[in-house]
Amino acid sequence: MANTDPEPRENLLTSERGSPMQFMKEYLVFDSERDSLVRFRGPFIMPDWTGVEDNESDYVVTESWTALYHIANEYYGDTLKMWVIAARNHLDLPDAQLYKGMRLKIPNREWVENKLLIQAAQLRGATR
Repeated sequence: MANTDPEPRENLLTSERGSPMQFMKEYLVFDSERDSLVRFRGPFIMPDWTGVEDNESDYVVTESWTALYHIANEYYGDTLKMWVIAARNHLDLPDAQLYKGMRLKIPNREWVENKLLIQAAQLRGATR
């Protein structure tokens, strides 16, 4: 008999606050091999950037070896939040190529914490 529990107990796709996975809707699908429902995450949903223009800094890459995770650590104290910078600047992860002289928009830490991550929490709440 199939497990029809709408809240599978084994969720391998947990995400921490600030993770880009928070902007991916969760779906439940039936896995016939396991005979149970499993969760998966759909495509990344671009955040609503309304109001960010007044809450961001300009950053100019000064060294060709600079990586997004260095910048994220400098601004947010968290290398995993490099996805915020990538999404804001339409860069692909994990292979974002930065070059000397490149200009980036960096959302301020307060805006990320008080707006962006709140959106993620609301998205997750709406999809469960």
